[in-house]
Amino acid sequence: MITASFISSAGLTDETRRSMARLQSQLVDVQKELATGRHADVGVTLGATTGVSVSMRQDLEQIEAIKNSNNLVLSRMEASQSALQTVAKSTSSFLSALVSGGSASTSPETLLQAAQAGMQTLQDQLNSSLDGQYLFAGINSDVKPMDDFFGSPPSAAQQAVTNAFVTKFGFNPSDPAAANISPSDMQDFLDNEFAALFTASSWSSTWSGASDKAVSSRISRTEIANTSVTANDANFRSLTQAFVMFAGLGFGNLGSGTQQVIVSKARDLVANATGGLTQVQSYLGVTQKRVSDSNDQIGSQIDFLTKSIDNLEQVDPAAISTKLSEISTALQAAYSITNKLNNLTIMDYLT
Repeated sequence: MITASFISSAGLTDETRRSMARLQSQLVDVQKELATGRHADVGVTLGATTGVSVSMRQDLEQIEAIKNSNNLVLSRMEASQSALQTVAKSTSSFLSALVSGGSASTSPETLLQAAQAGMQTLQDQLNSSLDGQYLFAGINSDVKPMDDFFGSPPSAAQQAVTNAFVTKFGFNPSDPAAANISPSDMQDFLDNEFAALFTASSWSSTWSGASDKAVSSRISRTEIANTSVTANDANFRSLTQAFVMFAGLGFGNLGSGTQQVIVSKARDLVANATGGLTQVQSYLGVTQKRVSDSNDQIGSQIDFLTKSIDNLEQVDPAAISTKLSEISTALQAAYSITNKLNNLTIMDYLT
């Protein structure tokens, strides 16, 4: 039995158009793969293995974020080390002046100038910042650690020193009567009222806007480290105490015996602080090494994950180029057929 079938040019044209749409979609995917080097649709291509790829990409993003953070941390620590080195150099010069302070060759004016310069350097370095963040402010990184002791109007710290002096002796440090202060009275003042200005609580309320809490940074998936030094460190308090003995107590107006009490006290403070600064620099250096080593390990992990992801998601450029050529050829043929079908009549078909 013969069954009749119906053929129309419209039906042939529609089928060819559907074929063209599929080829055009494939062409877009292949062009994308050629441009990116990855499967156009990773999920479709990898199937159940897609979860492995997604998990590795999440791990890669996490450790890359840690590495970027570590780079910022290292920059801050390098800047902090530079500031500490400047303070250490200034402190060493001041200590040399104090050691020779008992000789006739070192005038009170020389010691006073050295103390003022040391105090200015300490303030400037403790107020160092990087990218708008104060390096020695601890977690209060948006707060300037120290006001200018020599500023006008007088800072809270300068007023506190003056008030303590007036309460003890009954006149300002600049008063000529300061020449009558005995060495024993000055020693008592330095050991008690003056020293009380540099306790941890007084320092935080009067001198420093920094936090006692250092900045903590995650330097690897499993490690967190303190990556800063705060202006509240005891060594900075001792240095400030030594500098202010000269810069805030009217050193030039005092008798020679009383001046020697200050020189002796300051020498002890600065000598101890010098050793303490070395320890601070050493601690920061050790932490820098930890961060640097962590970055090296992270770099190896990034390389491994990148290669693993590439093995799953990357395409063969040569195979894709061949496929692109095949699809382009097929698409051109489809265009040609469509054009012929559009011009086809029943008489053309029958003949």
